Amino acid sequence: MAAKRKTRTRLKPASTKPPSATAKTTARPARTPLTYSSLLLVLSAGILVRIVVFSQMGYLNNDDHLEVIEYVARNWLPPPADQFNQSYHPPLYYFVAATLLRIGGLPTVHALSLLLSIATLVLIADLLRRLPWIHDQTRPWCLALAAFHSQFVMFGLFVSNDALAIFFGVLIFYQCRRLQEEALLGQFCLLGTWLGLALLTKATFLVFTIPLMLFVWMAGRRSSLTYRQLFSGLSLFALIAGVLGCYKYAENFALFGNPFVSNLDFWNWVNLQQPTWIGFQSLVDFNFLKLVRYPIISPFTVHSYPLMLYGSFWYALIPESTFISNLILPLNRLGSIIYLLALCPMILMFVGAARIITAALHLGSGTTPGPFGDDRDRVVYDGNVLLILFLNFLLILAAGWRYDAWSIFQGRLVFPSYFALLLAFNAGMEAIAGQRHWAHVVKLLMGSLIALFLAYMLVDVWLAILYPGNPLGTNHMPYEVDMSVR
Repeated sequence: MAAKRKTRTRLKPASTKPPSATAKTTARPARTPLTYSSLLLVLSAGILVRIVVFSQMGYLNNDDHLEVIEYVARNWLPPPADQFNQSYHPPLYYFVAATLLRIGGLPTVHALSLLLSIATLVLIADLLRRLPWIHDQTRPWCLALAAFHSQFVMFGLFVSNDALAIFFGVLIFYQCRRLQEEALLGQFCLLGTWLGLALLTKATFLVFTIPLMLFVWMAGRRSSLTYRQLFSGLSLFALIAGVLGCYKYAENFALFGNPFVSNLDFWNWVNLQQPTWIGFQSLVDFNFLKLVRYPIISPFTVHSYPLMLYGSFWYALIPESTFISNLILPLNRLGSIIYLLALCPMILMFVGAARIITAALHLGSGTTPGPFGDDRDRVVYDGNVLLILFLNFLLILAAGWRYDAWSIFQGRLVFPSYFALLLAFNAGMEAIAGQRHWAHVVKLLMGSLIALFLAYMLVDVWLAILYPGNPLGTNHMPYEVDMSVR
């Protein structure tokens, strides 16, 4: 028993914090019964939506991860990056899926995605409750966005490493809060473990490493750890993450001389998507009316980085599943309206991100308190999570610049850092909390957007029941985009 207590011993600071500071860090604010009921209702509805969509959707999106899973199930070795279109990914998801494939077949592998999607939503709900700076009135709206956002729902349900990557993204942010609440040695180790397993799932998590190291340092200093204790925790975090997550990058370097190769380096299909870049216009084309007029990918939107990212984030701009309503007039006009209504949360996210950045700058400069007052825990947490999202976004732009292919600009690539968007959305809602008129307008627009998400998914489920497709199909794109059209 004594040994057990020793492993759970807190990394004690050199000087004890005053009780008030400790209470501020660890206290959980009281929740009203109405707020808890609202969260539970949204959570239950979000789980039900996932089950309904899961029951009728095909197994795969445009990326065939199944051939990698089948290879691992036969050989129990990961294929080299140039063997299959998706074998450049790290192997953790494929080994888990291959085990399930041997046990229960493809339906069992698909069920894994459903379980991960539900677990992700439950983690988001609990994390929203853990963060005391998220107001009771805003918390259900943040959860509703994650619960009913159609693209977020569907990309968590494919047979794909996206399902596991999205889960690990939220789990890492969840662990960050736990570390902030209690600077235990075990919390440092757990954060390193989740990051290492995430790096063993998808290379996107490379952008998490520096912000998480910064967060560990700042959270440790906030807990008044000595430099020796802080370096011990930080070293353990980095060592565990590096050892667990380095496999695929070391293999790629040994085989190809480059740790960061991808399918874009090996396959000629990239040539069909060039040139996406047509000059500075590709960066500044924010004409959302093009998306309203052409709700799925077209020569008129494919050359715009902002329109591609925005459209594929909020709606199925790129045909990517067995669901077909986005290919049918007038059903795809639901997408047109979604694009317009989604400007509401998008603007709030930008406003909220600006407030988080302003608060971080005030904290860094040591000047007067910023938008969040003297709540340093919030500034550290929100600021570093937002930094991860920003680096995730830069990674997409860098890959798009290097390969000049329109399929790189997909909103789903930021889903591992999705929770950062909810924090920005919360900060944006906070900015209008005192303006009753605007608060009502935002709630009306958000309610309408959620209703359209539900209508869009239900229409697709209905069409899938009436006209069943091939659940193993991956060629969902019905035509090639003429890249010569401007």
